[in-house]
Formats: sequence, C-alpha cells, structure tokens
Amino acid sequence: MIKLLLLILLFFVGYSFFQALFPTRNKRNRHSRKQPPSGEQMVLDPQCGTYLPLSEALKANIRGEQHYFCSRKCRTLYKKKS
Repeated sequence: MIKLLLLILLFFVGYSFFQALFPTRNKRNRHSRKQPPSGEQMVLDPQCGTYLPLSEALKANIRGEQHYFCSRKCRTLYKKKS
C-alpha cells in the first residue's frame, strides 16, 4: 500500500515538473483572453489562428505582405514554413 502511495506521489511530482517545463499553448497565449479596446481592429495570426488587437500584434513583412503575430515564436515558425 505504501509503495502505491509513493508511486502516485512520484507520478504527481513528475507530471508537475513536466508541466512546468512545457506549459500548454493556452497558458502562453496571453492575447486570446484579453478584451481589446473598443473599436480596435482585430488581426489574425496566420501561424496559430489567434485573433488579437492590432496594437498588440508583432508585425512582419514576409515576401512583400504584411503579417501580424501574437508572439515571436509564431513569427519564427511562420517564417521557417514560408
């Protein structure tokens, strides 16, 4: 019985450590939960599909087209893909 409890505790600690190292996408994407200022234009991140206010977007001109991104990671991944 004690071995089972220790195994469960070890699993919980390991899982918590894993979650700390690799947070889920929802936790990292802070823009999707914010309410934009009223009347502000929303733009779409072409990499992850998140809509965010234009004033908070990272802008990048890729192959002559203006794109908007929620994070540097999305911008980098999109540039690699293009």
